[in-house]
Amino acid sequence: MKPDKWKETLSVILSAALALILFLVLLLLLQWNIILCMALATAAYISLSLLLRPVSRIGKIEVESLANGEFLNERLSEAGDDYNRMLKAVRQIYEQPLLNECRDLITRAGNILKYLTDNPEKIPAARRYIDYYQETAANVLEHYVELKNTGLSTVETEKILRSTRESISTLKAAFDLQFEKLMQNELIDMEADLKLLKNTLKSEGYREPEKKGQETSK
Repeated sequence: MKPDKWKETLSVILSAALALILFLVLLLLLQWNIILCMALATAAYISLSLLLRPVSRIGKIEVESLANGEFLNERLSEAGDDYNRMLKAVRQIYEQPLLNECRDLITRAGNILKYLTDNPEKIPAARRYIDYYQETAANVLEHYVELKNTGLSTVETEKILRSTRESISTLKAAFDLQFEKLMQNELIDMEADLKLLKNTLKSEGYREPEKKGQETSK
């Protein structure tokens, strides 16, 4: 369950519990009319639900105050999910200097995520970054960890390590370029940049995971 949904569920439960307590106190202790008790308890539940309702925010800005706020919040959540995938994979990498390079990549991704959180109006401009660049970085890291855990030979391990380092180096440069464009308020939707990154990663040995639709059609 997502944090916002969990908070919303908790507020409903708490509001209902407090309203029920009020109803029992009025009915059993004060012995008020049951209909009046129900009416007051219902009013209390509605009021408490409004008071305790969690306010979704992107950074310090309420989602409801933003144009397309829910959409922006969803996109930022997607970026956060891929960032967490990267963190999880890097925790399973111990080889140097790959580990340091992965940490550098994580730092860049964290800076971009924080910038988008502080400037939610820039989220639409980061569409390519969220949909491809960061997701690709998470895939590269997870792919390396998966292959490393299969017990490859020393030669194969060295080959995978070398190609992963090259991919991470390319992604670091791509992240820097995307962040620079964000800061300059340029739309990150450059087909040439995307094509170059894909071709570079391909030449370094990285293969994109097949989509589910492609797998079933074979």
